[in-house]
Amino acid sequence: MKVTFQSLLDEKKPFLGTFIQSGAPEFVEAMGYAGFRYAVLDLEHTYYGVEKAAEMIRAGEAAGLCMLVRVPAMDSIWIKKSLDFGASGIIVPNIDTPEDAADMVRRCMYTPEGYRGACPGTRAFEYGKKGGENYAASNRDVAVIPLIESRRGVKNFPEIVRTPGITSIFLGPVDLSVDMGLCGNIDDPSVQTALLDMIHESNAAGVPVGALTLDPAFTKHLFREGMDFCGYGIDNIIMYRALKEIHDSVIGSPAPPKN
Repeated sequence: MKVTFQSLLDEKKPFLGTFIQSGAPEFVEAMGYAGFRYAVLDLEHTYYGVEKAAEMIRAGEAAGLCMLVRVPAMDSIWIKKSLDFGASGIIVPNIDTPEDAADMVRRCMYTPEGYRGACPGTRAFEYGKKGGENYAASNRDVAVIPLIESRRGVKNFPEIVRTPGITSIFLGPVDLSVDMGLCGNIDDPSVQTALLDMIHESNAAGVPVGALTLDPAFTKHLFREGMDFCGYGIDNIIMYRALKEIHDSVIGSPAPPKN
């Protein structure tokens, strides 16, 4: 059954998801059984496309997850296809201005709120079972989530977060750190300060906010500071860390290479 992102936000308590790059529906199902609430199919940084993503959405829904798609770019075709085969919402990367955010809203919505292309034969319309009432329902239920991950986005954040039609905001510390010249160091104080400032601004605007995190302690800190939801890691990183912990617990840590 399809789970809307808004229904998770309406619970008014922190929840976890993660990004999926492996293309493994088994991992998606296991997430749901482990207590995670949503998954983001990462079409920006992975090898698979829309056909595989449709399979992954079915797997997630079977495990009670809300299924989102991060599209590769601000592109109406990627957005339309992702929503047509059943995604509950869209994350668009590199949103830098309120104009970008407003454009994203229009691409995710049917008329009159936007210009999303329509077809009654898609999975989102249950292959013709749903009628004209589904257009308004889709506009109401679709999660529109801009991803802020640059210094320009941080600068324009007070305006971006107040864009009419967005459901929530997502913060990307990895790209932000690279844009700051910090080469992926998301623990740098300047990155963490930017995250906290944006979380506080989101709270002031009354817009739910989440972020990618990789550390349990910092994740808890962000929740205490007002973050509403978390994208904890990436499935490939989670798998690597679990395997490394098993190996090192049983065999021991590998010796450092000799000079």
